[in-house]
Amino acid sequence: MAPCPTHPEDGEGVSRMTGTLLKAGDEVDVLVKSAKPFGLFVESDSGVPGLVRGGSAAVGATVRVRVIEFDSAESRFSAVLVD
Repeated sequence: MAPCPTHPEDGEGVSRMTGTLLKAGDEVDVLVKSAKPFGLFVESDSGVPGLVRGGSAAVGATVRVRVIEFDSAESRFSAVLVD
């Protein structure tokens, strides 16, 4: 991943729209927007969209996830459910 222009020293991403710093290892609560056979489309409290691969939960539920990667160019993240 390319360094973030706002924080080049840490190489992590900042959402262009919200300024919210997300980085691998962060645990955050997210809202399930859509459930698909391959996983969940979710959104953080600050409006950053993400994908939880292999997860299952009801649409509208709040779940806790661990960020695996933040894509600053696309302003989105991938994550896994936290047990």
